[in-house]
Amino acid sequence: MVTVPLMGVFEGRVAVVTGSARGLGRDYARYFAEDGASVVLADLNMPAAALEAARESGAACIGLEVDVTDEASLAGMVERTSAEFGRLDFLVNNAGLWRLDGGLLDVDMSVWRSGWNVNVDGTVLAYRAVVPAMAANGFGRIVNISSMASLNGGSVYGLSKNAVNNVTRGMAAEVGHLGITVNCVAPGISAFEGARGTIANADQVVAGNIIKRFGTSRDLYGAIRYFCSEDADWVTGQTLFVDGGSTAR
Repeated sequence: MVTVPLMGVFEGRVAVVTGSARGLGRDYARYFAEDGASVVLADLNMPAAALEAARESGAACIGLEVDVTDEASLAGMVERTSAEFGRLDFLVNNAGLWRLDGGLLDVDMSVWRSGWNVNVDGTVLAYRAVVPAMAANGFGRIVNISSMASLNGGSVYGLSKNAVNNVTRGMAAEVGHLGITVNCVAPGISAFEGARGTIANADQVVAGNIIKRFGTSRDLYGAIRYFCSEDADWVTGQTLFVDGGSTAR
């Protein structure tokens, strides 16, 4: 099935996507641009190739080097976005570390700290950075990215993503009166580069899905698009598992 982008649905909106130099984040940025939004691609390294791909739709896009664990870096991201586009409407908190090896007994504590620092602290710091700009316009949509692994309490990655699910509710409660909603998308195994090569049992997981295929970036963007759209004006504090039915078993 081919999904046709809803051209212009986000015309006049400005979207910031963290972790957008490659993989799913790169695709999210491109889809926002195809839907008419101006897009800020933010990543630890300059997302030059992803920026070029996003600009193919004709949308106004800029790329920024941003460290989501650094408050000054995030403040600069918001300042540059506001200077370039005059507003900031959407934040997709996509930056994260996902290959975090080890169980709770044997994980290296440097891995534990780095995973928590990026996946949880980075999500919270980016939220704190953008809220004032959104509140100034009385409108904002924040979409945190979690994982189906958030239901697994035996890994750094799963625990950090479980924290993202829970912090989403706390964020939503804090900023609803400002016209800002906060929701979360929890993907299943998706066919981004490296997934099959680094997740040893990926094919087995997919075989156990109700819908027996890998997810695509378009599948996931559909959920992000919904949370940012007018259709979700009365939806906040929710985590949506987009996983082919893996967690419904």
